[in-house]
Amino acid sequence: VLLPVGGRLLPVHRLAAERASGILAVVLMQARQEEELAARGRGDFLHDLAEGRIAPEDAPAQARVLGFRPGEGPMLPVVMRLADPPEGLTPGGGWAALVRAVAEELAAVGV
Repeated sequence: VLLPVGGRLLPVHRLAAERASGILAVVLMQARQEEELAARGRGDFLHDLAEGRIAPEDAPAQARVLGFRPGEGPMLPVVMRLADPPEGLTPGGGWAALVRAVAEELAAVGV
């Protein structure tokens, strides 16, 4: 967080910034843990669904609670592990191209 200042910074300002940075670090760490727990919950749901441990009539409600968007037709879960990106490419930069390519391949076989 950056705030404009109208004068010289005093030692108390440095102290306030140091304390704020510690609090911000804790908040960001907690947010990351929450994201990881949510991802683990979605993964467990998909695993249980694939194993038949969730009744078909219960699945849509559980999916909505876990953040899956409702669709009009059946959904195909896809899991993959990406290799390290080639040198010079940033990680995560090709998701749009990947989504487009997967959509084209699935459309070609009528899915």
